[in-house]
Amino acid sequence: MIKVLPKEEWEHFFDKLSKNLGSKEAEIEIVGEDIGDQVETKKQPLIGLSYDPKDDEFIVTLEHHEHIVPKPKEIAVDEDVTGIKAVEVVEQNGTKHIIKMVEPLALPQ
Repeated sequence: MIKVLPKEEWEHFFDKLSKNLGSKEAEIEIVGEDIGDQVETKKQPLIGLSYDPKDDEFIVTLEHHEHIVPKPKEIAVDEDVTGIKAVEVVEQNGTKHIIKMVEPLALPQ
């Protein structure tokens, strides 16, 4: 189910989500008219997601990469019974930043 979050909830929602992430991996994809569809990062451990209202920035922190979306106009989450599967952040110009989250594969015993 996709849910658009009201801007006044962004900071609290992502602070709470980041505290309860567990071990997730994420991949960042950017989709825009001028750039097409591009994968910015392959799967790597997700450290956290946050919104900074002072600087009006959405921040994705991965183990080896930090991705910042300045002045987002909309944020939506895609969730099911297992939790958040993806976050879509839309810039003022319409460019979409899609953060896909997955559980890391378990090693065979």
